[in-house]
Amino acid sequence: MMSETITEKETVEEFLLQHKNKWTFFNVPFEDGQALENLVLENNSQTILEIGTSTGHSTIWLAKAVEKTGGKIITIEIDKNRHQQALKNFKEADVSHLIEAKLGDALQIIPTLNETFDFVFSDATLTVQPKESYLLFFKATEPKLKIGGLYTMHNVTDGYGDDGRFFKYLEKLGNYQTSIIRASHNGISVSKKLK
Repeated sequence: MMSETITEKETVEEFLLQHKNKWTFFNVPFEDGQALENLVLENNSQTILEIGTSTGHSTIWLAKAVEKTGGKIITIEIDKNRHQQALKNFKEADVSHLIEAKLGDALQIIPTLNETFDFVFSDATLTVQPKESYLLFFKATEPKLKIGGLYTMHNVTDGYGDDGRFFKYLEKLGNYQTSIIRASHNGISVSKKLK
């Protein structure tokens, strides 16, 4: 007898394939979505925070992974229209039950969260001083990241995101091991919290 889990998995796969290369509004490319899913599975991550939902492409990839690890996602989006479109996409992909989607400013929401996380995906920038935003989001989240957890960040090789200050800050902290995944031209940094 086919279980509900298998049906859900197929629905997510079908949804992602049907919408491949159709995502706009700063969503991650398909290849980066696959890379995020693999990272979550490899690390058996269960408590995930996403900063910058957009319309939900990366969130659905993360949900596809946590459906296997038994986890859940909290995702934050500041734009109301994108947030509402993401909710529709989660429903269509049949992953709404794995996601708590919050509308608002991540820098205000993150301090109110009671959870600690073993995986964070940051894919948002501030409209004012975008070069500072990666660092500000990291500083807000870092106390809630478990030892052994991963802090991942999008747009690290395409010139769109951080100008190097985030990585200099991590070096100074001395308790993160960082590598970069180049699944697409955007790049995803992966920083593991060692202590």
